[in-house]
Amino acid sequence: MAEEIAMPRLGWTMEEGTLVEWLKTEGEQVETGEILFTVESDKALNEIETFSSGILCIPPGAPQPGDTVPVGTLLGYLLQTGEEMPTERASASGDPASPIPVPATLHNQPTPAAKPPSTKGNPTISPRARRIANELNISWHHIKGSGQTGRIIERDIRAVTAQPPGSTGHIRELIANRLWQSQNETAAVTLTTEADATGLVDLRAGFKASQGTDAPTYNHMIAKLTALALGEHPALNASWQNGAPHQYESVHLGLAVDTEGGLLVPVIRDADSKSLAQIATEARALALKARRHTLGPDALQDGTFTISNLGMYGIDAFTPIINLPQAAILGLGRIVEKPAVFQGQVVPRALMALSLTFDHRILDGGPAARFLDRVRTFIEQPDLWWEK
Repeated sequence: MAEEIAMPRLGWTMEEGTLVEWLKTEGEQVETGEILFTVESDKALNEIETFSSGILCIPPGAPQPGDTVPVGTLLGYLLQTGEEMPTERASASGDPASPIPVPATLHNQPTPAAKPPSTKGNPTISPRARRIANELNISWHHIKGSGQTGRIIERDIRAVTAQPPGSTGHIRELIANRLWQSQNETAAVTLTTEADATGLVDLRAGFKASQGTDAPTYNHMIAKLTALALGEHPALNASWQNGAPHQYESVHLGLAVDTEGGLLVPVIRDADSKSLAQIATEARALALKARRHTLGPDALQDGTFTISNLGMYGIDAFTPIINLPQAAILGLGRIVEKPAVFQGQVVPRALMALSLTFDHRILDGGPAARFLDRVRTFIEQPDLWWEK
C-alpha cells in the first residue's frame, strides 16, 4: 500500500514548515532509517527519517524545495515495486481531496539519473555544505550558490567566512511571528522583586574554588532552584490548551540561548529530578549545540517553563515575553553589589532583580507572586535547596 510522505509537525505550535531539500531522488529506492528530506521550522533544521522502505514518488504539483507549506501537506509517496501512485488523497475530514495525476506505473525501473535541485524559493544546499555551514555557524539561506542550477556547495560556504554575516531574515520572521502571537494571545502580567544573592555568590565561590571552570554558573544554580520552586507551585508549570489551563507533572525547563542566528530555547527535561551537576552539564552541552546550530528538533520541544538571563549584559531588569504555550517566564537581571540594610546595618550586599511574566488566563496574581517569592527565598537561602 502506498505510504504518504507529509510535512511533519515538529513542535506544539508548528503550523507550517519549509521543505529545504530532498536527500533522495524521484524513483530511488529508500530503505528504513534513511534520511529522506530536511525541513526548517521554529529556527531549527531537521532531518526527517523514514520508518519504511519503498520507491520515492513525488506527484506533479507537489511542494518543491524552498516552499513553505502547512503541516500535513502531501509531499510524496513511498511505493512498492509495481505499485501505482494513488489518484486521490483522503483529507482530514475523510472526504477525498482533489485528484492527483498518476504517472506511469513503476515496474522495477532502473533508478533514473538524479534530477537537478529546484531553485524555486530558498536555495538548495548539498548535505556536505550544510554540515560545514553548521560547524562554522553560518546562515546559508541567502547565499548565492555556484553549483548546478544554483545549488549551494562547499566552496560557497567557505567563501562566506571572509564576508560579513548574511541575512537572517527567515529566522527573524519566525521569531517575530512567535512574539506577535504571544503578545496577542496571552493576558501577560509582569511581577518584579529584588533578591539578596549574597548567599548564592558565596556558594558559587566555593564551587569555583573546588571545581574551577567546571563550576556551575549562576544560571545553572537558578535553573535548579527554579525547577524545585515549580514543583512546589505547579500552577506555573502549565499551559493554555483547548480553552483551559493544563498543568504538567514534570518540569521541562527551557533556557534561552542568544545565538548569531537568533534566540533559541533548548529544554532540560525533568529538571526537577536532576542534580545541580546534571543540570550544569546538560545546559552547557545544549548551549554549545545551539550556538553551533546542531540542535535536533527534540531539544527545542516540550518545554513547560522558561528562564531568560540578560544579567551578563549588564541589564538590571526587563520584561520577558512568554514562550507559548507556556504559562510563565522568569527573567534574570545582573548581580550587582549595592548598599542594603542587613541585620539592622547598611552594608554592601549582592542584589539582583527578578522579573516574572505570567499568563493571567492560566493563573492569578497571588499564585504567581508566591512562586516568585519562593524563588527569591531560594536565592537568598541556598541551604534550603543545595544538596550538600
